[in-house]
Amino acid sequence: MQKLYLDVLYLLSCAANSQKAEKNKIDNMDLDALYALCKEHSITALVSSVLTEHLKEKPEQYARWSQEQMKALYRDMNFAAERAKILAFLEENGIWYMPLKGIVLKEYYPHPELREFADNDILFDPEGAEQIKKYMLQNGYTLNDYGGEEYVDEYKKEPCFNFEMHRLLFHQNNAVFFPYYKEVKNRLIKDEGNDYGYHFSDEDFYIFMIAHAYRHYIDSGIGIRALLDIYIFNKSKRKSINYTYIENELKQTDSDSYEKEMRYLAQKVFSGESHEYSLHEMNILEYYFNSKAYGTVENKVTNRMREFTGQDDFTFLSRVKYWWHRVFDSEVNRREFPKLYKSVVLIPLIPLIRSLRGIKKWRKLKTENDRLKELNKE
Repeated sequence: MQKLYLDVLYLLSCAANSQKAEKNKIDNMDLDALYALCKEHSITALVSSVLTEHLKEKPEQYARWSQEQMKALYRDMNFAAERAKILAFLEENGIWYMPLKGIVLKEYYPHPELREFADNDILFDPEGAEQIKKYMLQNGYTLNDYGGEEYVDEYKKEPCFNFEMHRLLFHQNNAVFFPYYKEVKNRLIKDEGNDYGYHFSDEDFYIFMIAHAYRHYIDSGIGIRALLDIYIFNKSKRKSINYTYIENELKQTDSDSYEKEMRYLAQKVFSGESHEYSLHEMNILEYYFNSKAYGTVENKVTNRMREFTGQDDFTFLSRVKYWWHRVFDSEVNRREFPKLYKSVVLIPLIPLIRSLRGIKKWRKLKTENDRLKELNKE
C-alpha cells in the first residue's frame, strides 16, 4: 500500500483520538501530495488539526493547511445558522423532520466543525414538500431536483449552501433498502425541546449510516472518511449500543457482513496501535482511497460489469453484455421506469427512451466506455 495512504491513516488516527502527531513522521511526508489527497476525500481540515503545529517553520504550508480549518469552521457556522432557519420554518408549519448523516455524526468527532461535508440532509414529511419549496425559493435558493420519481429535493444557494430534503431515505428503485425504510416514521423517536423534530435511536442511526455507506461502497465507491465515521461512532457508543439488534436488522438488507468487516478494519486502522494488514485489507483500503470522497465513474462501471457479467476477468463479450444490460435488461428497466414497465404495450419504448436520454449524457457514456476498454486490458 502506498506510503501516502499510510500517512493519511496515521494522521486521521491522531485526529480521531486527540493525539499529537510525531514530528519526525511529518518531516518524511510529501505535504503537497498529502494535501491533494485530503482534498479529494474532504478530510483536509481534520488532518490539518494535527499537522499545523509542526509546520510553523514552513510558512507557505502552514498558511495553506491552517486556512482549511478556518474555512471548515466558517462553513459549519454558516450552515448551522441557515439550518436553524429551515428547521424553525418546519416547526412553524407543523412539518415533522429529522436531520441526517453528517449533521448528527459530526458531533461525535473531537472537533465537530472539522468534519467536512458537501451538503446537509434532512428527512421530512413529504406532505410538506410544496410549503418547503415555496419557502426555499423565496429565500434565494434554486431547485435542482423536485418530486416526480426522485426521493430528494435538492436546494442550493450561494455562497456555499446545499440542502438535500429527503422525502424518503432511499430511492424506490432500490430493491434492498427501500422496503426496509418504507415506513421509516415508525422507527423514529420524538425529540425533546421541540414539537416536530425526530431522531433515530443510536442503533438505528448506526444502521442507516452503514446502509448509506454500503450502498455507495458497492456502487461507485466511497472515501476513507466513511471508514473513519464507523470508527468514531463505535468509539463513542461501543459500550452502550445493542450490537445483536444491529446485526439482526442489517441481515435483512444483507449488509451485516460489511458492517462487521468494516468495524473490525476501522478499529485496526484508527486505534493508534501498530498493525500489519492482510492483502485483502490493503485492497479494501486502496479501494476507499481510489474512490475519493463520493465515488468514481470508474468504480461504478467496474462494479456494474461484475454485477452484469458475474465475472472478474473481462473480455470483449463482457463489454457487449454490459451494454446489453444497460439498455435492454428487464430488471434495470423495471427499476428505472416502473410506470412504463407496468404496460406491456409501452415496454418496447423503454430502450428507445434510454438511448435518447443517453445522447444527452454522451460524455458520461464515453467515460464508461473508456473504462470498459481499460478493464479489457487489465
